[in-house]
Amino acid sequence: MTRYKNKFAEHKTVREKLSHYQQAIAQGALAYKSDGTTVPLSSCSPSQVEFVAGLWRVQNPFPYEIQVVRDRELVLMKKLPHKERIPFEYYLAFFIGENCYGRSLNEDVGAIVAKYETDDGVYWGYGATIEQARAFLGIKLFDQYMDLIHSVACKKIKNTNEK
Repeated sequence: MTRYKNKFAEHKTVREKLSHYQQAIAQGALAYKSDGTTVPLSSCSPSQVEFVAGLWRVQNPFPYEIQVVRDRELVLMKKLPHKERIPFEYYLAFFIGENCYGRSLNEDVGAIVAKYETDDGVYWGYGATIEQARAFLGIKLFDQYMDLIHSVACKKIKNTNEK
């Protein structure tokens, strides 16, 4: 499982965190869990906790891989069986929320993610519907391959102008 640093954590470096962690254990500090209970900080490894808003907090597990699409973090949940002439793959995805106990899936707000693999890399788009995801990915591909598309699409115009 991939560990992610909580964006609300007060420690900026691992060294700073470990120093504060060891001092807190020596003082008998507690670590707070998302269910409202506490455990001795000494029972937690440094990778399991973060210091947020003045308290040590046990981070909830986040067993998902994150995919960044148009500068947004999403978790792809399942591939959709949608087939069409355009060879895009489509996925059901959820946005990610984060609080002092770590990351979580925002299952109330889903998205559709479109994916297209090329020799130059993988391109992504997302939207509320398959049509929106296809449109955003199509725009990205057009921006990337505009010169190539233009040269093929306007070949007859260029040949006519040259005569």
